[in-house]
Amino acid sequence: MISPQMPCKGVPKAPTFSGDPCDVTDYLDDVARLCKACRAISRAKKIKYALKYVSREVEKLWCHAAYYCKADWDAFGRLVMRFYPEVDVDACHTHSALQHVVERQVSIPMTSRADLGAYLHEFESISLYLLCKECLSESERSHWFLDGFSPEFKSALLHCLSLLDLNHHPEDPWTTDEILLQAKHILMVQECALITCTEPQPPKPCIQQPAHHFCYFCGQDGHI
Repeated sequence: MISPQMPCKGVPKAPTFSGDPCDVTDYLDDVARLCKACRAISRAKKIKYALKYVSREVEKLWCHAAYYCKADWDAFGRLVMRFYPEVDVDACHTHSALQHVVERQVSIPMTSRADLGAYLHEFESISLYLLCKECLSESERSHWFLDGFSPEFKSALLHCLSLLDLNHHPEDPWTTDEILLQAKHILMVQECALITCTEPQPPKPCIQQPAHHFCYFCGQDGHI
């Protein structure tokens, strides 16, 4: 199986850095995920692509971190953050920030796996940080993740989950992985149904009825 290629700079699938210091960690996480998906998993390649997708001015600044980190991705991230002393990483990854993501997501239609990916990236960038800091439990994380879906989609999601385990107690939380797996399944089915509906239908054969010959005198058929 051929691995996908890293996208060119500026295309829709390419990572982007807004220039906001608070977005540095999210940008680096996006680059790391994309490199993993494209099998560009060496630390040196991650650094190379982290520099590729930023502006020329930012690249000039970050290349100093790339030089001194000796191809160490984690060290590169720490050195880059030193360029932005005004950023408090803890302040960018709080319960209130996670709540804002969830509350905003509820009003956004979930119609494709791309929509799910966009929500997941934003949610995980905060929730995983809080989880590592032991400021968020696994059950709290899964509860928040589920609450980010619209009421209609959440209802369908819970129905599918209930079919997986008929003995599952309603008060027991589903894991984030279980929720994600079923959400992907629902969206995949919807996408396939949409493709089927939009495919051009073959033209119906034109059946010609045999002509009836009517008598010019009595008006009955069967004879002329």
